[in-house]
Amino acid sequence: RGYAFAHPCRLWRKRGRMNLPPPGIIWNSLPIPALLINAVDRVEEVNPAAELFLNISAKSLKGQSVLERISITAPLEEVFARVRKNRSELFVNDVDVTTGERAPVQCNLQAAPLGEVPDTILLLISPREIADRLDRAAKVKTAARSAIGMAEMLAHEIKNPLAGIAGAAQLLSMNLSGED
Repeated sequence: RGYAFAHPCRLWRKRGRMNLPPPGIIWNSLPIPALLINAVDRVEEVNPAAELFLNISAKSLKGQSVLERISITAPLEEVFARVRKNRSELFVNDVDVTTGERAPVQCNLQAAPLGEVPDTILLLISPREIADRLDRAAKVKTAARSAIGMAEMLAHEIKNPLAGIAGAAQLLSMNLSGED
C-alpha cells in the first residue's frame, strides 16, 4: 500500500515522494553508447551499449586514452577543451567512429560536462544507421508511389484511344454492307 510501480523505470511513489532508481540502473539502461571521460581524456566508465557498439569490454577500455582507443573523425581534444572551458554541451554531427577492428560507422556525438564533477565529460555516441535506414525506406516508398501513379496514367492514356477506335468501328459496321 502506498506504492505505485511504473515498469520499466522502476520508479516508485510513496506518500507523494518519488524515489529514483540508483544511478547504476540508469547508466546501464541508456540505449545509446555512453562513456565518462576524466580530466586527462581517459575512459572512467562505459555503459553496456558502448561495450556492444565498440566491441570492447568495459574492463579493457577503462583507464585507456579515448583518443588512442577509439578512432573518431573529429578533433576530440578540441571538443573536450571547449566543453570543459564553457561548462556546456557540444554537438558534433556526421563523424565516423571505429575501433579499427570494424568498419567506421557514421555517428553524431554529444559531449557534456558531468554535473558538479569538474572536468569529467559525458560522451554520447549516436549511430546514424537507424535514421539512415528509415530515410531510405521512406524514399523507396515515395518512388514506389510515383511508379504506380505513372503506370495508372499510362493505362489511362492507352485506354482512351482504344475506346475511340472501338466506337468508330461500331459506327462503321452499322452503315456498311456485308460486302464492305
